[in-house]
Amino acid sequence: MDLEEFKKKLDPVLQKTLNKKIKSLTLHKNEDIKIYLQHLKKFMEEGKRIRPYLSYLTFKSAGGKNDKDAIELFVFIEIFHAFCLIHDDIMDKADYRHSIKTIHKFISDSELNNKYTSARHYGNSQAILIGDFMLTWALNHLINNKKFDERSIKRVLDIFFQMADEVVFGQMIDISLTKEKNTTDEKVLQKITLKTADYSFVKPMLIGATLAKEVKNKKFFEDFGKHLGIAFQTQDDLLDIKFDSKQTHKSSFSDVAGHQHTFFTNYIFRNGTKNQIETLNKFFGKRIGTKDYQKLRKVFADSGAMDYGEKIIKENFQTAKDILIKEKMDRKIKMCFEKLIEKIERRSS
Repeated sequence: MDLEEFKKKLDPVLQKTLNKKIKSLTLHKNEDIKIYLQHLKKFMEEGKRIRPYLSYLTFKSAGGKNDKDAIELFVFIEIFHAFCLIHDDIMDKADYRHSIKTIHKFISDSELNNKYTSARHYGNSQAILIGDFMLTWALNHLINNKKFDERSIKRVLDIFFQMADEVVFGQMIDISLTKEKNTTDEKVLQKITLKTADYSFVKPMLIGATLAKEVKNKKFFEDFGKHLGIAFQTQDDLLDIKFDSKQTHKSSFSDVAGHQHTFFTNYIFRNGTKNQIETLNKFFGKRIGTKDYQKLRKVFADSGAMDYGEKIIKENFQTAKDILIKEKMDRKIKMCFEKLIEKIERRSS
């Protein structure tokens, strides 16, 4: 089953789970909350579903049989992911994701004409609470699962808590770096490893495998997931500066506007001309208008930063492929992994 086929199976289960949860809430009769939850449903309709798909693939590779029950369980990963995205968008001051307004932006805009509150603060506050709701819901969905034995759920829970720690501390490191004038590639790599590689690749794979049985090949998941995650996040950072929101379906130059250090900005600060460094500093941590996009793209291209980042992406994709080739697993599952890597390599959003 490839990613698109899996998505067709997961999405109806996710929507059914979301509808059932919202219906069960007594407080959703509040008109404001009803509107916010409807936008949340729209927000969650989109997404690549890579994380639960990785869990599914490793569940199958470890001998898992009950696909329907596993997919129903893996919904918790997408619920937890929504928590991460909602809070991340607030911290990044992002207005759009998947071509729709982020939760905090949607709520803020609905209160622009309200003279009794700060629309921005109100939107951020309500979005934080919705994110908290998603976190507790994800945990509840996992703990109360009755289709798998307690030992299997306990193993998954242990990994879930590790994953939650890593993504939170990765985000804290990310924010901490925004107060620094300069940083190192080592620090950028540390935040990518925690915030993306471990969270989006290593831990979802471990969750799937450990749901089926005790994991024996943990090193494969750690090595393969780390390099695939580094490639994925660096590619994400490249898309942020290379394309407009029409192609990526989210805000452009969000890293530069948020004073977030990446391999690309680091390269300019280390190797750029005085003019290029001054141009980047002019926009680093500032609101960037669309009229300035081409000027900034030229700086990233002419300085060699794009070539440098693309080299990192290519090398890590290749390392992930090499690790996968050496791993012994069912040929059909391995082909699914290969197709997934190819799909990620080709993405533009």
